Amino acid sequence: MTKKDEERPKTSLAQQDALKRLDKVEEEKRKPYKKKKEPKSFRAVLMTLLLILVLGLMIGSYFMH
Repeated sequence: MTKKDEERPKTSLAQQDALKRLDKVEEEKRKPYKKKKEPKSFRAVLMTLLLILVLGLMIGSYFMH
């Protein structure tokens, strides 16, 4: 062993395990703040198309008379 190896603090197995658990807890705390990508639902697309159709018919009927 060299002199640098002797000066370096040795982490015990319990300390390593505690650090791993701490990292895992910190990662879990960050999860709620991450933006989730939600797929577009079929119902939302259908309602949007229906709204466009209704508005189009209303505007069309306004200009036809």
